[in-house]
Amino acid sequence: MKYQCPCGYIYDEEKEGVKFEDLPADYECPECGLGKDVFEPAE
Repeated sequence: MKYQCPCGYIYDEEKEGVKFEDLPADYECPECGLGKDVFEPAE
């Protein structure tokens, strides 16, 4: 599964090796710093 930040960054669970839901609540986008709550599922 992949999740996308509004800035365009894609978090790829398979590539990262960690499920998005298992990331800490204070996870931030590495590109723009937005919180995990703004990420949307990506196709």
